[in-house]
Amino acid sequence: MKAVALQLLPRDCMAAQDFNQFLKDIFGESANRLMNFESEQTKRLMNKAHEIAREAVKDDLARLTHEIQELRSRVAVLEAERVQASAEQV
Repeated sequence: MKAVALQLLPRDCMAAQDFNQFLKDIFGESANRLMNFESEQTKRLMNKAHEIAREAVKDDLARLTHEIQELRSRVAVLEAERVQASAEQV
């Protein structure tokens, strides 16, 4: 299978003396430009992932803040009921 793939390459690609020349022959770009492109794409992907993570954390924080407010109001109601029950027993 490997030999077949190599046979499909043009003969001038097989004669390339170094890796950069081989990449230029195949892709029309040097290794440095391809690595820079990869680096830029990785940065874009990471920035997008960080943005999504920040939004998820903001959503969770808003949800948790709302739940805390509900719990505080429930505690206040329960304390008021306890005080009222204590007053009625006296």
